[in-house]
Amino acid sequence: MIEIDDGGSIERAAELLRGLPGAINKVSRKAAQAAIKGIKKEAVNQVAEHYTIQRGRIGKTMRARRKGMGAEFIARGPVNDLSYFKHNPRSVPRRRPPAGTYLYSQVVKGQGGTIAHAFLAKMRSGHVGVFRRTAGNRSLPIAKLSGPSTPQMLENPVIRSYLEKQMANRFAQAIEAGTAEALGGKS
Repeated sequence: MIEIDDGGSIERAAELLRGLPGAINKVSRKAAQAAIKGIKKEAVNQVAEHYTIQRGRIGKTMRARRKGMGAEFIARGPVNDLSYFKHNPRSVPRRRPPAGTYLYSQVVKGQGGTIAHAFLAKMRSGHVGVFRRTAGNRSLPIAKLSGPSTPQMLENPVIRSYLEKQMANRFAQAIEAGTAEALGGKS
């Protein structure tokens, strides 16, 4: 959960609007709505800037909405398949690769490497994923490899601090504009 430090702007607005009953509630509600407007798009851009995941996979799990006197920005979802991130080979090989050939994967931009004994495969359902045998024997079952979930990517300190700053700036500007509007354009 991201909390916004308004820097005392609500207290200043409440002091200015104390003669107008209900005005501070209206102004703060509008400011909270303004703070989250467009935040989903910015969050998708930030995640895509730091991670190699496909953009279309990110936004589906985020939601920004008004809630009571405030607003909330929620990201939910399971871990993402490793196949949603950059990997090589890009498509499922027709034949089993020779022994000693490893799959390369990169989750965070600029950081990646090979995964021993991992391979790209297409399941009967049509799902393409990165898998690895659970043990060394070729006949044993396979396990799907996963990357971070969208909420985990949003918890990256760089992304989180950027989103907090953006929301705080928007909130402060909206409080200021709403206060001026409620006072009849005087500030």
